[in-house]
Amino acid sequence: MKLHRVKAMLLNYYYFSLDSLDRLFDVFYWPILDIFIWGFMTLYIQGISQYNLLTNILGGIVLWIFLWRSSQDLVVYLLESFWSRSLYNLFASPLQASELFFSLIIMGLIRSFVAFSVMLTVSYFLYHFSIFTFNLVHISILISILLIIGWALGLFVSSFIFLFGTRVQVLAWSPVWVLQPFSCVFYPLSALPPWAAKVAILLPTTHIFEQMRATIQGQPLNVGSILYALIIALISLVIAAYILSWAVESSRKSGKLAKAE
Repeated sequence: MKLHRVKAMLLNYYYFSLDSLDRLFDVFYWPILDIFIWGFMTLYIQGISQYNLLTNILGGIVLWIFLWRSSQDLVVYLLESFWSRSLYNLFASPLQASELFFSLIIMGLIRSFVAFSVMLTVSYFLYHFSIFTFNLVHISILISILLIIGWALGLFVSSFIFLFGTRVQVLAWSPVWVLQPFSCVFYPLSALPPWAAKVAILLPTTHIFEQMRATIQGQPLNVGSILYALIIALISLVIAAYILSWAVESSRKSGKLAKAE
């Protein structure tokens, strides 16, 4: 892997983002909209209930942005190369697949922290909520694992893009939202019906958001739960990377990279 080629790809994404208003708009619009909708709804519920929902709901939204952006942005920027018919040119250059996806991961990481900063700013001024009032070591651990899960999901979806092209581009947006109801982002695991709880307990994201609520309530992290989430996340990342490398090589041999759809 050559860092100068990774830097070149990052510059490519940067200049493309400057020229594409939807890419700039996307990183601000949805996070702000989420903060407004969920924040106002939570204030209403708090007005008729004694339970403090605000920190739990906003904490879930703020952490969810890392899984959302790190997975979706990786695939969407790859799709941009398919849409512009530039992917074939990239692979005709000395660029390696690992360099391409490392640059996509970095870009997703940058956009995640930009969206995170926007959400923190808006939530602080609207609701006086700041995630920095909680245990920052715990929050950093949770964010790190969510990023790994997001990268694994993004790489896995990217492998389908290489195998089937833009016909399956809907996968760039849908998987992360399929996971959300079972990840207990806004409610505890105990709130789910038995059949859904059996699915949720297997997901590493559920353990992350359960521990987020524990942190918000001033409780220590469950080491076993965190280790489970980390191990599953790392295994998923390795498997996704292997599947992606196979998909890229298969796409090269079949000539799909050079075919217009």
